[in-house]
Amino acid sequence: MKIFWLVFSLIILFILFCPFSLKLVYQDEVSLKIGYIFPIIKILPEKPKKEKKSEKEKKTSDKKAEDSEKEEKSSGEKKKKSKNPVWEFTKKNGLDGLIELLKEIVGIVVRLVDTIRRHITVSKLRLDLLITGNDPADTAMKYGYACSAIYPLLSILDQHVRIKKHDVYIDAGFNAEKTQIRFILKARIMPIFVIIGAVVALIKGLKIFMKIKQ
Repeated sequence: MKIFWLVFSLIILFILFCPFSLKLVYQDEVSLKIGYIFPIIKILPEKPKKEKKSEKEKKTSDKKAEDSEKEEKSSGEKKKKSKNPVWEFTKKNGLDGLIELLKEIVGIVVRLVDTIRRHITVSKLRLDLLITGNDPADTAMKYGYACSAIYPLLSILDQHVRIKKHDVYIDAGFNAEKTQIRFILKARIMPIFVIIGAVVALIKGLKIFMKIKQ
């Protein structure tokens, strides 16, 4: 029995500390992949959908649409009958109370995002940008604008997210035919930090919910 719990604990630790990974690539089209432990799920680009539907599928989709409309109507009627807890809270505590409540909600969201952000690791960030314009003067102007915008943005990102490696190459393509962009981003985060942040946010959110219901 002790061996079972030991193995179970090791598996849980492995799951919690095995990072989620994300790979975003842009070169003519956006490619987005998400992985965890072994499998890699391709999010973008989406697979082309089948245009034609069989008669049976059409009937099923029409029936689902009718059922959803009925559900929306019934839920709408229920909402009208039931009291709105936010409105009741506002009547009881006034506009100042509502504003303080919204501040608390925004604070929870900001802290959750900040917790997740602090534990994101960018293992690779690469940008290759070849800028062209209508003529050499236009190219030089666009090149200067791109440098003045991208390098400070990279500096801000570097201050807020842990970036292990970043390479940015911006060049003016005086002889090129069109602007070329190649962007690669690889990032990861351990599930334990997401779970901790979500649990803390949930506990605080429940407190706010209880405050509204009182």
